Amino acid sequence: MGDSKRWSAADIAALLWVVLHFFTSIHSYFESWYYTYTGWSWAFLGIWLLGQVVIDVWISSGKPGLLRFVKWYWGVSAVLAAGGLFVSTLSVSFWVVILLWTICAFLTPLYQLLAFAWLLFDKLLGIRGSTLYGVEWSAILLFCLVHFIYFAWLHRRAERKYNR
Repeated sequence: MGDSKRWSAADIAALLWVVLHFFTSIHSYFESWYYTYTGWSWAFLGIWLLGQVVIDVWISSGKPGLLRFVKWYWGVSAVLAAGGLFVSTLSVSFWVVILLWTICAFLTPLYQLLAFAWLLFDKLLGIRGSTLYGVEWSAILLFCLVHFIYFAWLHRRAERKYNR
């Protein structure tokens, strides 16, 4: 929220996106791993993805503090995605790590991205078995890394602009 005590349209839009993010995270996690998704499930995920694109564009001209936060948000998401790739390809099970990862993944876009990856690679491209997990998590890791690099670049650019 800005300096005034009134909420702007941007504040309300950001709050609605956070609510949508948590709803789709929880929904993606508890929907029997996508096999019971309905049209509404995919509609909410589509709205979430569109909201993600809008948020990315909207904050691209933000101040260094905001961009630093978003940069590290995507950095943590990339680390969690790398952990998901590690666990899925090596069939490693550290119950404490997996529990922590599961909790943290609700705050990041991993469950939403996993739903889209499942739709793309399993349903549309027909990749099955253990290959599916490696491909899905690799795509999610790439998505998160691209976002991290993009926001790191924006953060550096904003710092140079504000330090002049």
